Amino acid sequence: MIYRAMRDTPARRLTAGMAALALLLFTWLGAAQADVGQPAAWALERDDSRIVLLGSIHLLPPGMAELPTRVRELYEHADTLIMELAMDQLDPVAFQREVNRLGSQPEGGSLAASLGEARWQEAQALAREIDLDLMLLGNVKPWLAALTITQLRLVQLGFAAEFGLEVQLTGLAVRDGKPIEGLETAEAQLGVFAGLSNDEQIDMLMQSLGDAVTLRDDVDTIVSAWRSGDVARMDDELLAPVRESPGLYEAVVVQRNRDWIAPIEALLERPGTHLVVVGALHLVGEDSVVAMLEARGHALQRL
Repeated sequence: MIYRAMRDTPARRLTAGMAALALLLFTWLGAAQADVGQPAAWALERDDSRIVLLGSIHLLPPGMAELPTRVRELYEHADTLIMELAMDQLDPVAFQREVNRLGSQPEGGSLAASLGEARWQEAQALAREIDLDLMLLGNVKPWLAALTITQLRLVQLGFAAEFGLEVQLTGLAVRDGKPIEGLETAEAQLGVFAGLSNDEQIDMLMQSLGDAVTLRDDVDTIVSAWRSGDVARMDDELLAPVRESPGLYEAVVVQRNRDWIAPIEALLERPGTHLVVVGALHLVGEDSVVAMLEARGHALQRL
C-alpha cells in the first residue's frame, strides 16, 4: 500500500493511511515488546536467482523504530529491494493531483448523500467515539474517507509512517545504492479503491470506523501473530473479516495478488537475491501470493 509521499501536507497525512482497513493492512508493534519472534518469510530459487518474500509492517510507533533482526538480515543479503511501490520514485505532486481527482465528490455531491441518512447517522456515531467530526470529510468519497479515518486513528495511537518497514528499508537501500523497484504504481493503488462500487466503498468506510473504535484493544493479537509468524492466526483474526465484503476483498487483496505474480516470476530470470516486501496479509490465506505461486508449480520454502 502507499505509506508516504511527502511531509506535512494533505498527501502526507493521507498516504500513510492508504491501507484500506486497519485490520487488513496495518499492524502495530508495541513499544514495550522486545525484538523476538520470526516474521514470516518464504524463499523461491531457480538457478542463480533467489526470491525472498517478506510480510511487512507498514507503520510503527516511534518506540519500535528499529528493524527486527530477521528483516535486517534479509535486507543485508539482498541485491535488489522490491516493494509494493518504489517509494524513492514517488511524485508527491502527481499523487496529490490523483487523490483530488479520484477522491472528491462530484459537484453537488457529499459523503452524507453517498451513505444515505441511516448509514450517515451510524457513521457519525462511530466517528464521535474516536473524537472525529465526520463533517470535516463531507466532500470526499467514502473510500477516501475510510483511508483518512484509518490514518487519523493511527496517528492518535502513536503510529508514524517514517518508522514503518518500507520507509526504513528504502532509506537503507538509497544509502547502500541498492536498486529499488515497485510491483505497482501509486496511481494503480488509488484506482483500486476508486473503482469500488458505492456500496463497497460504504462497507469499507464502516469497517474502517469500526476498526478505529476497537483498534487499541486489538493490538496484542495483531502483534503476537505478526512477530511469531503465525500465518494461520493472521488469516483467522485479520483477513477473515475482510472476506465478509467480497467485492472489497477481491479488489484490495485477491486481484492485486494476481497482478504481482508476473513481475515476481520475472525476477527468476535475473541473477541475485531479490527481497520482495509486501503487506503481511498478502502472504497468508488461500488467495495469497504464496498460494498463487505454489499453484503455478513453484516450490517455496518457509524460512
